[in-house]
Amino acid sequence: MEKTEVEYLLDTETTDETLRYLPEYLYRYYLLKHESYRSFTNVRIADDISNRSLLYRVIIPNNNEYVDVQVTAENPIKVKMNISGPSVSKKFLDNLYEDLFLVVQLFEEEARKSTLYFAFAPGEKTVDENSKNGLRIRLFSDSMVSLYVALLGVTFLLFWFFGWYAPIIFVFISFGLALFSGKLLARGADWIITEQQPEILILQYRLSPEEKEAFRKDKKKIHAQIRKELFHATLASDKPLTCETANSVFFKYGINCNQANFLIRRVNLYNIVRNVAEKFRLAIPKVVVTNSVIPNAAAAGPSAKLGTVIVTTGILTQLEDDELESVIAHEFSHLKARDPLVMSTLSSAEFLLRFYVFWPYLFTFGFFSFWAYLLLALSAVYFFGKFLEGRADLDAAKVIGKPKVMAEALRKIGFRRLFPLYKREPEYRKYRVMEWLQLDPHPPIYFRVERLDNLKEPEKIKSTFWRSIKDNLKGLKNS
Repeated sequence: MEKTEVEYLLDTETTDETLRYLPEYLYRYYLLKHESYRSFTNVRIADDISNRSLLYRVIIPNNNEYVDVQVTAENPIKVKMNISGPSVSKKFLDNLYEDLFLVVQLFEEEARKSTLYFAFAPGEKTVDENSKNGLRIRLFSDSMVSLYVALLGVTFLLFWFFGWYAPIIFVFISFGLALFSGKLLARGADWIITEQQPEILILQYRLSPEEKEAFRKDKKKIHAQIRKELFHATLASDKPLTCETANSVFFKYGINCNQANFLIRRVNLYNIVRNVAEKFRLAIPKVVVTNSVIPNAAAAGPSAKLGTVIVTTGILTQLEDDELESVIAHEFSHLKARDPLVMSTLSSAEFLLRFYVFWPYLFTFGFFSFWAYLLLALSAVYFFGKFLEGRADLDAAKVIGKPKVMAEALRKIGFRRLFPLYKREPEYRKYRVMEWLQLDPHPPIYFRVERLDNLKEPEKIKSTFWRSIKDNLKGLKNS
């Protein structure tokens, strides 16, 4: 390599005060816990007036080379790597960076446990923390595969009432839900995002250990009360939401607002969706937000014009604007290709074949053969879903032109599934086949991230669907 120093920047959602604890966290949960995976020496923590840094050396196995790493706890987090010689590969450096990225996600997850998050929209009616929409999003996302599986549960009821007409009724229900899935997904959302009201405002405040202890009791109820009072004391009264204007409400609940622990982020969600729609040359769908800590985004409906894009406040908190753009582009791919209708057609065809063609043969070996067929059919439907999800990743990369940004977003959303860190090592790969065979319409997260990281010139891909089929089959074969 020509350069002897490589620098990475890592965005973080945490406050400056919280970041001061990052060096100790990395030392404890990365350097000490992964000594069998990496060889670390020369470890020290450096303090100066403005920030703190963790410095250490990583010894490269089987040669005399090493990499000196400095992680500076500022926003964005700065990672400098000094290389001892030209034989150090770029892949090794990228793996070191990914180590840090994943452990920083753990750090942020831990920080969220002692952080209050509040979401607001201008002109809103006061809403409370909402957790009931998780199932709704799950059912009407994942290319409608989860809905198909849920419908299988009611087929016995249909047979009870309608006999052999049940499969026909199932088909009508399936297509009806696919056609109106956008409206059903939007029902119960907390905010509708429009050109006139395009923004969501995210406030996060890190609690001290004493304040955190006070919130252990009735946390959800107190959180909703604080949010309501904050809104009326600031935005509803045409006052800016600042540490100063929020202090009177915080003080009432035993919090003395400290600017170092106070962070505001504005997300112009409508502009992001509109920009993606323009790049896909599609109509702008209905855009809604649900107040849930679970990071998720979904799209539903027979087309963009009749569809809905829904995001949670959890994903708005964790992702940067460019990462959010790539995730929404992934959802636009589903709308453009009419994936809900595709999955309804596939599931309906399987259902009709099962009861009108295969039924006489399904009990050849008793109930075992029926359940074996059902498992095989579900696995086939889910694996076909992997083709659609893989194609949506490629479409997002092709249209937006930022595959690495999409990979970064996936790392943040699915970082828990990328642990332990040694999963990237060759000896672990024999276990990866199980990740491919799970009843999940998404390809394994490691595969999606790796493919996007290595994707060159996505704009030259002629057919993203056929490329997705090829990549998924190759990924399964090489797992």
